[in-house]
Amino acid sequence: MWEKWQSDELELPPGTGPETLSQTERLFRMAAALREGPRTAADLALLLYPTAPLGTRRWNAIVRGVQRDLDMLDHLEPDFERLRGRPPRYIIHTVRSALQPLELLALHAAARLTYHRCSGEVQVQRRALQRLTDWAPARLQPVLKVGLSDLGSRRRSRETLNMEKAVRAWADGHPLRFEYRVPGGSGTWRPNQLNIYLIEVHPQNLELYALGLETSFHGAVRTFKLSRMRALEVVQAESYDIPETFVPQQVLGAAWGVVGSESVGSVPLRLRFRADAAYRIKEGGYAHLSDLTEGPGGSLEVTAHAPLDGSGLPREVLPWVYSFGPRVEVLSPPHIREHWLAELREAVRVGEGEE
Repeated sequence: MWEKWQSDELELPPGTGPETLSQTERLFRMAAALREGPRTAADLALLLYPTAPLGTRRWNAIVRGVQRDLDMLDHLEPDFERLRGRPPRYIIHTVRSALQPLELLALHAAARLTYHRCSGEVQVQRRALQRLTDWAPARLQPVLKVGLSDLGSRRRSRETLNMEKAVRAWADGHPLRFEYRVPGGSGTWRPNQLNIYLIEVHPQNLELYALGLETSFHGAVRTFKLSRMRALEVVQAESYDIPETFVPQQVLGAAWGVVGSESVGSVPLRLRFRADAAYRIKEGGYAHLSDLTEGPGGSLEVTAHAPLDGSGLPREVLPWVYSFGPRVEVLSPPHIREHWLAELREAVRVGEGEE
């Protein structure tokens, strides 16, 4: 009789509990219980059949059946975990019913962005997307699952390996040692050691950046691009704690991307947009613009607050300025206006084939 448990149903003698529980119902009840907290196989058996005779052969058969169901849940549930101890306890970490529609949108969009940017092996992104897709309403799942079957076809890239080591160092609290070449510099690879406080996605190029205390040269919070690192090593012999004084909102509050303004400072850029671009600025979405002033012919003057990098230029905001082409003019400060003009003149010379 007890072999029927594994196939589909378990029938109990009258008076020992529910007459019949299908395997589907048992799995759903067990999964719901395990999302609430860890339980043993006996706990689950008592939950399913509260009037079953304890300490009998029938009870032992019920517990063995629950253990077979637990093996099945281990295959079905990505967040299923067997905890150490005697007797072992089991838990499912996700609480899917608590995920609201806008939370699902935010998490799924973030996972999709990471996948589209990643150039190498994407098994991690695939697993994350699969979990989030499983949480979505049934009517959305067909479109969300499109393309998931081939996400694992890419080869592992240096960027993927860098990400794995950086995240491991960050999560475990060990410094990350690596070589880094500053863009536009001498081209020399320089060793660095970083206590990672935060790993952030750049909102424009979707690259991953590590922010933290650089201890080899600067002794200050610095930002490093993961794909630009090489020879990464997690320093297992050392550890660190993220200080309470590190507040991401304060560090990145003025950033157009991931470069904060603590160490170098920031500068207000005065910009003038032509009428055919002014409407885009008025639509909003630019948190660091202020002092909007209407000008002649529908033009618009604004102030853009932008952090400076080590060279004294607001390099994260300049690509955004260049994206408007001739529809924007940098009015001040003078040295940034001159840099902007020099870049445009060089682009014209290249376009016209001048040496």
